[in-house]
Amino acid sequence: KTIFINKKRKFGLISNNKGNCFYASIVELSSGNEITKSKCLPDKKKKTDFNGLGSSNIHLNDKIYVSIGTPTQNSNLIYNLSQDKDSIFGKIIEIDKNSLDDLNLKYNIFSMGHRNPQGLTKLNDKIFSVEHGPKGGDELNLIDRGNNYGWPLVSYGTRYMYDNEGQSYSINHELKNFSEPLFALVPSVGISSINNCPTVLKNYYNKNCLMALSLYGNNLRPGRSIIVFLLNHDLNKIHSIEKIYLGNEMKLRHFVTNEKNEIYEDEKGNIYVSVDLKGIYKLSFSDFR
Repeated sequence: KTIFINKKRKFGLISNNKGNCFYASIVELSSGNEITKSKCLPDKKKKTDFNGLGSSNIHLNDKIYVSIGTPTQNSNLIYNLSQDKDSIFGKIIEIDKNSLDDLNLKYNIFSMGHRNPQGLTKLNDKIFSVEHGPKGGDELNLIDRGNNYGWPLVSYGTRYMYDNEGQSYSINHELKNFSEPLFALVPSVGISSINNCPTVLKNYYNKNCLMALSLYGNNLRPGRSIIVFLLNHDLNKIHSIEKIYLGNEMKLRHFVTNEKNEIYEDEKGNIYVSVDLKGIYKLSFSDFR
């Protein structure tokens, strides 16, 4: 689901199935050695969907942060793991880089209460995550140490029709001592990745700027777009959201990045994104008014 690199060694968060045990693990890719693994998921195979594992990573100082979702579409047992402090699911974990040298992985839970965190980035040493909500309620979150973002107890999305006939979740995060999203997209856009804006957009806007990608969306809020978030000086408020629609066939998945998951720009300032079933596309920004 994600690959991170430390001192030229590559590590991957992957899904596994051994017998009737479905679990996730972090693996040193050259050797295949598991350096940590989750407990077995507490539900049947048909309730398990590792698309929900999500995941991305960032490097910040001497730590690597990895987001890990709840791998299901319809299992309260699995969703509830995001509120279980003994489970890695539904968390952003903080890995000590030094512990990767001898494959004796040491990590802490940095935040919890996440559903399907697809993207992770940093801006001025602040950490931001985007995640899929349930039938609406995609989120942009400012991630602070020790915070709980509420899944599956609160969400701006609604349940699917096969779950309690599509009833809404509780919306008020603060009332239940959870962290509110910085912004919730309702209806959802299938938000997939997030990173810093490329230099040309930073120079144009002259503001703190994040860029996200989206997948499907719907008739009310089309996906298949680039989404530009402009933030205030303190990085705790969204001033503007701009969507750049790229067409019905463009289900945008990932930014091309460097080994620290920072957006890659070529010598002309172009960036590159992956599009499901299509390949890699070059994006250029020009002719600003």
